[in-house]
Amino acid sequence: MKIRTVEHLRAPVSRTGLALDPIEVSNDEVISGRLIEPRTGTWYRIEDGIADLLPHAFRNAERYAAFCHLHGLDLGPAPSTTTLPDANAATQIKFFSEHRDAYEAEVVVSPFYEVFDRVTIGRWIGRTISKDMLVAEIGCGSGRQTLPLLRAGVDVIALDLSEDMLRVARRKALGEDRIGQVDFVVASAENLPLADKIFDAAVIFGSLHHFSQPPAALLEVGRIMKLGSHFYMLEPHKSPVRFVFDWMMRRWMLWKEEANEAPLFTENQFQAWLGAGGFDIHCSYGTYLPPHLFYLIKGSKAERLLATTDMVFNAIPGLRRLGGVIIAEAVKQHYQHVPTAMNRDSQDTPEVRV
Repeated sequence: MKIRTVEHLRAPVSRTGLALDPIEVSNDEVISGRLIEPRTGTWYRIEDGIADLLPHAFRNAERYAAFCHLHGLDLGPAPSTTTLPDANAATQIKFFSEHRDAYEAEVVVSPFYEVFDRVTIGRWIGRTISKDMLVAEIGCGSGRQTLPLLRAGVDVIALDLSEDMLRVARRKALGEDRIGQVDFVVASAENLPLADKIFDAAVIFGSLHHFSQPPAALLEVGRIMKLGSHFYMLEPHKSPVRFVFDWMMRRWMLWKEEANEAPLFTENQFQAWLGAGGFDIHCSYGTYLPPHLFYLIKGSKAERLLATTDMVFNAIPGLRRLGGVIIAEAVKQHYQHVPTAMNRDSQDTPEVRV
């Protein structure tokens, strides 16, 4: 984690500013250390360059105990404001810890997703993202979209509930010599440990259907965005022909997944949730063909096929809502002011102890 990133970070839930207590530093990067709430003494660990800013109820007790033993620390006080344990969050953490390697093989390098990513978010990055932007990627997983963002020349704060997935993402960024552009943070989407109104763009790509409270997560996205900033989100669509995909997946399983209880979304939901966060939103749809087809047709032919069918079906009113995914492209237009103690605390100035 870069030293200068501390000014962008806040304690989860309370959103108070944090003081940096570094233990090991290499150039501008904190390899290990603590982020401390000055008022309470509650602290959050930084280990292997990754900041753990999960709410207290979500913490990995074994990792904190090992960190304390290694550095001769005690756990310190619990935060004054916290959240209740979350069964879905615990399930997601466990699933991605156990299926981290399978996810890489089944999703990240799959023939379908390689084409799918280029046609969807790849084209949005090309027309929307410019060099030197600050981008938040929420639910970044193992860095599948983090790397394309970094290649566009932006700085990224990439957040995920799974520390195991973030470790994979960090290795990838190191492998491309782009670690100076990115910070990885273990975090809950419903309690983003980020300051208000600082991001030029944000992305949630195929992660909302894993979150425990999607509306709350999208309100958090609205809180951290600058006016005029851009947001991109892609998720499974509650299509009337979804049963075709489900039938094919039962016969030819392409990947395993652990979603939340309501993993399919509609345009009405996106409009309501993002509208509440101050966004002007445009929805489109994609993936009208079974993903299985792209294991048979590959390369440039596959990309042309997917892009063409998406364009044609989106232009036909009676057919556009049959797409397997729904895409939201939004612009932050206004703020919803909520005068709470948490909002006041979010303006605390961070401190760095070096």
